[in-house]
Amino acid sequence: MKKCSVLLLMACLLVVSVSCHREEPIPTTEPGEETITSGVYGTVIKRVGNWMPGAEDHTAQQYPIECEVAIFDSINIHDLYGIYPDRIAISDVNIHEVARTSTTGGGHYQITVPAGKYSVAIVDGDTLIMRSLNTCDGAGWVEHVEVVEGEMVKHDVLLDYAVY
Repeated sequence: MKKCSVLLLMACLLVVSVSCHREEPIPTTEPGEETITSGVYGTVIKRVGNWMPGAEDHTAQQYPIECEVAIFDSINIHDLYGIYPDRIAISDVNIHEVARTSTTGGGHYQITVPAGKYSVAIVDGDTLIMRSLNTCDGAGWVEHVEVVEGEMVKHDVLLDYAVY
């Protein structure tokens, strides 16, 4: 009975700590701000601090940043196999840059690209910022977007330095 009470108490504490976690929505580009008619647009957000459930850490923040955003031919996780540094030279990996732009003060970006399959990442000159490559689909494509001719695709980028 004592074990059940302890387990029940631990489960309740876990539920309370998860429900207290602050999830802030990622700001997005407001409709009508885009000037492109075909390509990729979105917002770049930097996340920092302790995002552990129940941490109640005031440093857990996310905010839009000014940076360079590049569109690459689709990057597969195998193109980056064995590469762990936070920043790597683009020339050191098997990827091809298609287009590049800078974000606005509000972290918004937009890039015109032809129809095709691409990956979106943050770059600094000739350096790829690996922490911007967070999501991978089931086939291994990283930060994957597919642009159809005459359409815009929204893709927000997360530069993730948070603790979970």
